[in-house]
This record gives sequence, structure tokens and C-alpha cells, in this order.
Amino acid sequence: MNRLEHARTIIDDCDKKLVEVFEQRLNAVVDVLKYKRENKIPIFQPEREKEIFKKIDSYLNYKEFSEEFKDLYSQILKISRKLQSKHLFPYNIVIIGFIGSGKTSVSKELSILLEMEHVDIDELIIKNSGISIGEIFSSYGEIGLRELERNVIEDLNDTKNTIISCGGDVVLSSENIDLLKQNGKLIWLKASSETIYHRLLDDSSRPPLKNSLTIEGLSNELNNRLSLYECASDIVIDTDGKDIENIAKEIIERLLSL
Repeated sequence: MNRLEHARTIIDDCDKKLVEVFEQRLNAVVDVLKYKRENKIPIFQPEREKEIFKKIDSYLNYKEFSEEFKDLYSQILKISRKLQSKHLFPYNIVIIGFIGSGKTSVSKELSILLEMEHVDIDELIIKNSGISIGEIFSSYGEIGLRELERNVIEDLNDTKNTIISCGGDVVLSSENIDLLKQNGKLIWLKASSETIYHRLLDDSSRPPLKNSLTIEGLSNELNNRLSLYECASDIVIDTDGKDIENIAKEIIERLLSL
């Protein structure tokens, strides 16, 4: 056996051992998850991940591989979080709320914390139609927009364990809400008209809001849809005065308590 064959034999043997050990690790992750749920211990603990990195570095015999092990364990921990999320949330986490309530930012933060895929319904509508939401609204009206929205939601009907960020008007269609509820828990990001006003002050990307971009106008719009958001949501999160990270953590805690 030459040196190349010998080295490859060693690699094959290592790969077999890695698979066995990694399976044991993943099973242990699931056991830890079950214990945490039973004893109401926070599922995701960033300080624990820091401890793991310190321990791994202390185990190394060859410090020249320190960077490679850091990369490896970054991926291992991501896989572990994703595995936990699959067990915790075998459904979609659907984010609804008025424009300016922080849906996109919160969805992206949740996607990072939970290692779950994130999709934005408005972005998918734009991708499918090739024109902006404003142009769709101008050319086809609300009925046309709701139909395109329904097409996207139907395409997502078999999706699970995904963060779905919805357009602010999704609650105007009970049919679309019913479709989202089939595989998802709906989270309403509630914000006051004052909060939304300050977030949208310099945003001219939504033509339908141009004439009502005042606190009074936004308040009227919100009041008209208040009952729709209330009926559609499984969980209500008040976002006023809260940063994106804390909103995302509150959503996770509320979902785990369902």
C-alpha cells in the first residue's frame, strides 16, 4: 500500500468514526431539548455555545488547526440549533402586521436565532410578477394583488419549519389567512400609529400610503384593520419601545409556551 492509499484508508476510518460520534451528539442534543422543555429551561443559550468553543480549543493537540475547528464547530452548532427548531416548530412561524411594524427585520432575526429558512411573501410576489407591489396595485388593484398573494401562499402550502413574513394587507383576505393557518402559527407584531409613522417617515415605496402618511391617517388605517389582525393572530407581540432582538426572543418564548 502506497502513501496515498494509506492516507485515504486513515481518512475513511476517521469518517466512519465521525459519523458514529456525530449521531451520538445529535441524539444527545434531542435529549437535552426534551429535558429543557420538561423543566422549562431556556432552549437557546448563547453562553453555552461560548463554553463549547473554549472547551474545543483546550482539547486541541495541534493548535495550527484552531481556525479549522472553529469553522467546523460553528457549523455543528448551527446544525444542532436547526435540529432543535425542527422538533420545536414543526410548523411555519408566520409574521403579520401593519407596514412599518418590523416584520422583515424580526423574521430575519428569528431565522438566524432558529436556523430556519426565511421567505418574504411580497418578495416572492415581485419575483413572480416582475414588477413592484406599487405597480401591481396601480395596474391590477387590490383584487389583483390578493390573487397574486394567494398564488404565492398556495405554493408555500406544503412548507414547514419556515419563517414567513407577510405583507401588511394579507389580513384583508380571509382565504389567504386560512391557508397560512393550515401549517403555521400567526404572530401579530402590534405597533402604535406613532411608532409606525416615525418608521415610515422617509419611506415613499408604498404609493397607497402616500396620502395617509400622518399619525391620524395611520391611526385610521390601523383601526380599520384592528379586528382583522386580532382574529388572524395566534400570538400578539407589542413592539413599541422594543428592539428587534428582544422581539424575536419574546416570540420564541411565547411559541414555546403554547
